[in-house]
Amino acid sequence: MTDKKGKETNETPMEAFNEASQALAESLSATQERNLKYAQSVFESTMALLRDHAESARSMLKQWEQQAEKQHVDPKVAESYMSLFQAPLTAYQQTLEVVETASHQSMESFKKAAESFEKALQQGREQLEETARKAQRTFTETEK
Repeated sequence: MTDKKGKETNETPMEAFNEASQALAESLSATQERNLKYAQSVFESTMALLRDHAESARSMLKQWEQQAEKQHVDPKVAESYMSLFQAPLTAYQQTLEVVETASHQSMESFKKAAESFEKALQQGREQLEETARKAQRTFTETEK
């Protein structure tokens, strides 16, 4: 019997199943790692964008404040407008901090789950290999 590469192979169905299971487990593990990296990348870019928006809004408020000073606007009026615009910005900043903290915690939980999955996958692979060896020994002994 020859495989796709033209090499001779004498593997049993159990060995072939074991190799296929190993390849599937490695593929699942690699896919999970790529998904984790992608999720981290999306999270980091989203948080950077939100921080940039908050900083832009703060910069704009600072410019308005400087402009009001240059135009000698009544300080009470300027303060009223600045308070009006700063309130949503402050709320936005606080929300951003909460979302960032919650997202970091979620990413840590996801990493731990991925590690647990990897360990379970390894244990399952080891159990499968042991079962395959036992089945092969039993099959060999019954042929004798």
